[in-house]
Amino acid sequence: MAKSIVLRGADIKLFLNDQLYPEVMALSYTIDYMENEIYGIDQVFPQEIATTKVSVSGSVDGIRTKYSGGLQGKSVRPLMLDIVNAPYINLKIVDRSTGEEILYIPNIKVGSESFQAQAKGIVKLGFKFKGLIPLNPLDRNS
Repeated sequence: MAKSIVLRGADIKLFLNDQLYPEVMALSYTIDYMENEIYGIDQVFPQEIATTKVSVSGSVDGIRTKYSGGLQGKSVRPLMLDIVNAPYINLKIVDRSTGEEILYIPNIKVGSESFQAQAKGIVKLGFKFKGLIPLNPLDRNS
């Protein structure tokens, strides 16, 4: 009988553009499979459910470290004056102990960034992202 092992937040590593993002403190995401009903001509009930695209949205809460440059220093977001050149980046979540890939999104965009500082606390940096997962598998080895 297989033994279930609980996955903890400390067991997860986050990679942005294939580089470890160690500042992460909390991570959440939602996957919307966007499946739509298909109706036949003059049919009241759907004939089947079709997949259209898969979208992912989520947020990352972390800390801001000195001399890191924030999200701009990691090439996740450009400076506010250069928002037209916001790049697509990839996001990968991996189980630290097993190496299992929990989630891989090849194209995401960071849509908002939050910054919070308190006089006697740590500086927090968070961001929200959106991305699409292609329906065809990608060959990431080439």
